[in-house]
Amino acid sequence: MKIVVVGGSGLIGARLVTMLARDGHEVVATSRRAGVDAVTGEGLAKALSGAAVVVDVLNSPSFEDAAVMKFFRTSTHNVLAAEAAAGVRHHVALSVVGTARLLGNGYFRAKLAQEKLIKASSILYSIVQATQFFEFLTTVADAATHGTAIRVPPAHVQPIAADDVARALAKIATGSPLNGTVEIGGPELFYLDELLERVLGELGTIRFDEWLGQPAGAAGASSKRVPLKENEFRLSEVPAGSVLLIGDCAVFNIEGGFCATQAMCTHRQGPLSEGSLDGTTVTCPLHGAHFNVWTGAVLRGPAEEPLKTYRVTVDGEIGRVEIPIAHAIQGA
Repeated sequence: MKIVVVGGSGLIGARLVTMLARDGHEVVATSRRAGVDAVTGEGLAKALSGAAVVVDVLNSPSFEDAAVMKFFRTSTHNVLAAEAAAGVRHHVALSVVGTARLLGNGYFRAKLAQEKLIKASSILYSIVQATQFFEFLTTVADAATHGTAIRVPPAHVQPIAADDVARALAKIATGSPLNGTVEIGGPELFYLDELLERVLGELGTIRFDEWLGQPAGAAGASSKRVPLKENEFRLSEVPAGSVLLIGDCAVFNIEGGFCATQAMCTHRQGPLSEGSLDGTTVTCPLHGAHFNVWTGAVLRGPAEEPLKTYRVTVDGEIGRVEIPIAHAIQGA
């Protein structure tokens, strides 16, 4: 069965693509860097040709009220129209628990508009509303940081791991359409303030050698968490010999330093962040293509095209993927 994952290079999409491929499905992961843009409609018809199921896990690059509304309305309209033309039988969309109850927030208003478009379509559908992801808890903390304090209400939350979200989507995508909405959440309830305290307590950013060389009293001042900007990451998030997904890029920590490539394999858009890393060689998890992560060169097929590569700069504990302006404009 051919399944198209729209937004297949993201946090959930990359995991979902890997799971579906391992189960023997023909999977196509779309992204702007792969020539498919749901906002403009470019490449959608070709990507969806012959597909039985489409899973939409796109997220807006901006949370500003007007921008996020335009993004979800436009992209969802274009995807649904392309599905109707291609004869797609099942549309699966990832949404957020509480969408209809939190309309004071522009993001939730946009997600509700998206859900209404899906329900009004002639295509059978399943909407999966998930709670906040574990992987985004540090982002929540950054957004709630005011000076040196993090201010959040002592509200109950039930976050979920991205892997569990992907598993739920895979199960629903390969089953019969629900023509309705299902909510998913993690197995545990937490108070948000206590949970963030635990998360931040486990993600200290000062390395021992740095701490050892600091003047007395300097450690506390240096431990303040600096909010991340676009294409930035904390070095502690990428241990030696590992890979981290940053937007549409894969960041590698290998002998010799940090480097980055496009996130998706040039063969069938396999998520390289889910692949195996051996020295300077990354192996695509879908069909086994090998690439040199420093140069982007193909070391073993079936891929034929090399990977785009990007320079990584480091400032203290913060790394940044330097994407050329031409690439950034093309991917916008």
